[in-house]
Formats: sequence, structure tokens, C-alpha cells
Amino acid sequence: MKPLDSDREYAVQLLSAHYANGSLTTKELEARFERVYEAEDTGALHTLVSGLPMLPAALGQPLGMWAPGPSSAPPPEKRVFALMSEYKRRGEWTPAQRNVIRVIMGSATIDLRHAHLALGVVTEFEVFACMAEILFILPPGISVECDGMPIMGSFDDSGSRDYIAADAPRIRITGTAMMGGVKIRTRLPGESALAAWRRQLADRKR
Repeated sequence: MKPLDSDREYAVQLLSAHYANGSLTTKELEARFERVYEAEDTGALHTLVSGLPMLPAALGQPLGMWAPGPSSAPPPEKRVFALMSEYKRRGEWTPAQRNVIRVIMGSATIDLRHAHLALGVVTEFEVFACMAEILFILPPGISVECDGMPIMGSFDDSGSRDYIAADAPRIRITGTAMMGGVKIRTRLPGESALAAWRRQLADRKR
């Protein structure tokens, strides 16, 4: 990792910590994220975090962009079935050790950006998408293993592989997409699909 890239990632995590602490609005966070990825030197990055209030000690050294895991063991299994309907799981929640998701002629969005994930622990998702779409949204720094079987469908793993620590939470996605699709995307906390696309486009142009 280049030094500037490392500083840029730290600035993103620090801004995310300020957002979580209420120091920045969603609009302010997204605007500063865009400027982070446009920055050409560390001085420009420092201006983006200067003037913000001091963070509590627990947030002062952001090391990961996922919520801390639960103090107790997560439930062994959870099941979701959506038939000609839409299922969404967002915000703060705790996935089970094994999560079974079945969607037929519908859609499901599994947003893990604020999910409680334990360090170094594998969380399994077994999926079945029949004429349906299942979207996984992950925070940066998550280790992902995707091993699916597409049948006239697709498994599209476009999640980021940058900045993954050795003890990062691990996600394993397996299953079948029959005339449907399973997508894996990485977005920053509070980031919309459009903002993520703009950030990734700026990254490619650097």
C-alpha cells in the first residue's frame, strides 16, 4: 500500500468515527469522502479532519469499519424466505453463524456495514436466488469468500479486497443463482450506490 493510500484510508475511518459520534451529517460525510479520494497529498487530507471535535477515547483510533461483535455467541442459524417480495436487512444487527436466504421472484438486500461481526470469525451465508437478486453490501476491510453456482444466472463479486487485516471478520457466501443474480459490493458507512460509483471511478482515474 502506498503511503498516501494508507493516509487516505485512515482519513476515511476517522471521518466515519466522527459521523458515528454525531460530529458530521450524512451530507457532510459524503462531501468529505469525495474530497478524500481527490486529495493528492497528506496536507489536503489533514484539512478534512482539522477543526472537528475530539473523539471519545473508544473512537479515537479507528482500526476497522465494521461494528464490534457481540459479547455473547450469535445464534447458530437464521432463515429468510421471500416469495415475490422484497427483503431488506440494514442498520445494527447480529447475523447468525449460518444464515440461509431463499428468494424466489423477488429481491433481498443484506447490508453488513453496521452489522455486529466478531474479529476473525467466519459468518456463513447460504443463498438461493431463483429469478431474483440478492445484494450484499459490505464495509471496507472485510474478508469475503464467494463460492456460488450460477445456472443461467450470475455471482458478481465486486467487493473491495484492499486494507484487509489478518484478524478481520470473514464472510463466506455459497449457494445457487438460477436465472437470477447474487451481487457483492463494498460501500463506506453512509455511502449511497451513486457516491460509491463516483468514488470508485475517481480511484480508477488516479
